Amino acid sequence: MEANTYSKYALKDLYDAIDLIDRKINYCKTLETFDSQETRESALKKLSTKRASLVKSSLALTALGVKTDPGFHPRNFIHPVTDAENPVPAAAIENNKLAQSEE
Repeated sequence: MEANTYSKYALKDLYDAIDLIDRKINYCKTLETFDSQETRESALKKLSTKRASLVKSSLALTALGVKTDPGFHPRNFIHPVTDAENPVPAAAIENNKLAQSEE
């Protein structure tokens, strides 16, 4: 039997994974030692790519209507993913839509 992937628990797990990746990125930037700057950049690129895919998955679940307690959101959950055509972060677009709907 396959688990339901559209649950609040799956979204919470995604948020936990994003938080873990954020901490790994911070550690990689500050404390971890590398042989060269290129290896550091390569490691950071891999972590950033993984984080972007997790953020995309969490946004997809949120768009499907899955909700969780805001206390489960990652500590620094800022939407850094922007489109090449649209350099405005997704959070700013959401805030603008909310402000327009309240008027």
